[in-house]
Amino acid sequence: MRIVTAIALLLALSPLAHSADAVRPEGKNCALPSPPSEAGEEMNRGSLLRVYPRAKDIDGIYTGCQVLFAPRDGKWQVISLTEIVNGDPVRLWSEYEQDPAVLACRYKGGKVTVGDPDKCPMAEFLLVKSMAPGCVKLMQDTAAKGGVGAQTPRQCEYQ
Repeated sequence: MRIVTAIALLLALSPLAHSADAVRPEGKNCALPSPPSEAGEEMNRGSLLRVYPRAKDIDGIYTGCQVLFAPRDGKWQVISLTEIVNGDPVRLWSEYEQDPAVLACRYKGGKVTVGDPDKCPMAEFLLVKSMAPGCVKLMQDTAAKGGVGAQTPRQCEYQ
């Protein structure tokens, strides 16, 4: 199980939190209402999560958000946003986060610059790696045919 998606799923289940420091990021992809067709896929506890843009597509000039979506009542819901400046993830935002200390965390170059490093998510997990679109179904079909130990299709590696 991937740590970031587990945390995001737990955040989705917790009550809403409001904090003056927890302003939703603005910028490219930060206001997407649903994942585009090219969004990556992640599976967590039987739920399909979508990630856009995929970590592999975020380069050194990208500024905006990486969005993690989860299904809810037949629609997509934004679970979290990772704000990115020139390819560098600088903070995590979620309207479901209850701990203001987590929302106050800031990063630069993969290191915590603001906040308690013991409470801040690890910088290497800010950008969510994902599989290509369609891979969750392909992996389920592969496991159904070849068993749990079936080899992961090459096109479904996490990136």
